[in-house]
Amino acid sequence: MNTINTITIYKATQKGKGQNLVEHGFHHDDFPYHPPTADGKCYFAAPNSRSLAEEYHRYYKDEILEVTIDSEIYEQYFQALEKPYQGTDKFELPVPHHLFPILNQYPRVLKPR
Repeated sequence: MNTINTITIYKATQKGKGQNLVEHGFHHDDFPYHPPTADGKCYFAAPNSRSLAEEYHRYYKDEILEVTIDSEIYEQYFQALEKPYQGTDKFELPVPHHLFPILNQYPRVLKPR
């Protein structure tokens, strides 16, 4: 039996925007690039850091978006993007525009906090 291992990443969505991301995926227009205030990246909580998305949920008041990615693809394209979040033991994952097409290939679901 051939099973595929997966990794889940998490994003607290802003009020009213989560369902759009589920239905239409990630697009450049949704994450503008306007330095110095907007870097164009879509920020996720990395695997094993769901609590970071839960913290942001307190402010954004929507649900938490979960994206489940094949482990091999995650390791190849996303793992190197992981970085510690503000000196804590949690990790964030800033995903740049050019990786949105890969991200959009994977299932997205909204879950309550």
